[in-house]
Amino acid sequence: MASYTNEYSQFPKQLMVRHQFMDVTDNIAALVDQIKSLQARGSYQHAARLIDLNKELLRKCFLSAEYLNFIDEETRNLEIMAKSKNQSIFYQDTNPLACCVLYDVWIGDETL
Repeated sequence: MASYTNEYSQFPKQLMVRHQFMDVTDNIAALVDQIKSLQARGSYQHAARLIDLNKELLRKCFLSAEYLNFIDEETRNLEIMAKSKNQSIFYQDTNPLACCVLYDVWIGDETL
């Protein structure tokens, strides 16, 4: 049986915190345009420094590789737990009530 990984996730010790992304404002769009302009001119160090200075603001609006890795690891850890308890995990939009038994997991649009 596979074991949990905790590079990004703290499962099962800690529940995943739901993240709410905010809409991009004109100020953030101008910042992104400035970063892209620096990158287009080959000023990668300046662009990286601008990203670092505004990391918290940008994190609220855009998916990062770190966040995607976190979701991937959290989902994999959930699968490991479900398999160890002989549970089933259903990835579908509609509730699979006909096939769900006690402690089965359903992941769909309504639960996200």
